[in-house]
Amino acid sequence: MTGENEEHSKRGEYLMEIDAADASNGCVSQIKENGLLLWPVLPQTVGKGLPYAPVDWPSPGDIWGWRVGKRLASSGYYLDRYLYLPIRLQRSRRKRDGFASKLSVGSYLRSKFPDSDVNAFFSSFSWKIPSKQAYLLKDELGSFGILSEEMLEQSPSDPVCGEPVCKAGNKYCSSVVKEEQSPLSVTQSCDVCCSEPGFCRDCCCILCCNTIDLAFGGYSFIRCGATSVGDGSICGHAAHVNCALRSYMAGIVGGSVGLDTEYYCRRCDSRMDLTEHVKALLKTCESIGSRDDIEKILNVGSCILRGSQKIGSQKLLQHIQLVLHKLLNTESELKDVWKAEVDVEDVPVITGDLDLKPTLFSFVCRL
Repeated sequence: MTGENEEHSKRGEYLMEIDAADASNGCVSQIKENGLLLWPVLPQTVGKGLPYAPVDWPSPGDIWGWRVGKRLASSGYYLDRYLYLPIRLQRSRRKRDGFASKLSVGSYLRSKFPDSDVNAFFSSFSWKIPSKQAYLLKDELGSFGILSEEMLEQSPSDPVCGEPVCKAGNKYCSSVVKEEQSPLSVTQSCDVCCSEPGFCRDCCCILCCNTIDLAFGGYSFIRCGATSVGDGSICGHAAHVNCALRSYMAGIVGGSVGLDTEYYCRRCDSRMDLTEHVKALLKTCESIGSRDDIEKILNVGSCILRGSQKIGSQKLLQHIQLVLHKLLNTESELKDVWKAEVDVEDVPVITGDLDLKPTLFSFVCRL
């Protein structure tokens, strides 16, 4: 082991000793996973090695990295955690290669190291990372108090026996609203987000955990329809378009992700073409009587398409820009807005790569 690795190992042991001491004093409850003593961390903490990432795998001296986000499960663990390759295995020193789910890690291991024991790999560290804030609150109050006010407001009332109930308490959830529509196909089993008390696969965003809006044909969210080869079940998880754009999981994303008018599902690691979603969005707009609503919906379509290298997506974006031009700069009746009477040359078409920054999307999408 190199000097740097030894120093890191000592640092990890030191931190574990501190937390163990705190636990013995009653400050933080002891947390163990896979035989490892876990120390709770703050949001967006970055680290290397045990207990939250492997060491000496696949070769001695290889230390994996880890990072957590902000969202918490009701159990006190982070919903968003990332695993990063050791420096030796990274394709670029400028951009770290990381994984956002155990499924993606497992796929990588089976692809690059087909003879490796994936179960033994995950047993060597803890995938779960506890929140320091949640556990301090637990020690003070005796229970986790991390449910948001919005979740509390949506808590379902006592259901009538036999009636379906939405886990998120959403009275407009498709699972409880009786409408004449074809039900969702059988969905794949999920023991990650769907095991959380306040998360409903039918109506909650997998990225922010808030409920989706079915208004105007559900233009503001994407539902993954990836099908399992074995039993034909579908993923069925949904995500707000804006959340997916901000998380670099939809629209045009360069680098190792490589999305072009596509959506990447964080739960099942599948990709979904969004062209049909944008076309459906346009069709919905033709039946809406509000200019403001039409503009808002078309801006969502623009965010998905802008920067695409696909000819079809570029033409679709051009059509949206024509409609927006007429909508905002003419006094035409809404029924005339959809007629292609404006010269394409009169409307600026934005091309090239899109700089995917959260501030840009918050400005452009205006959701």
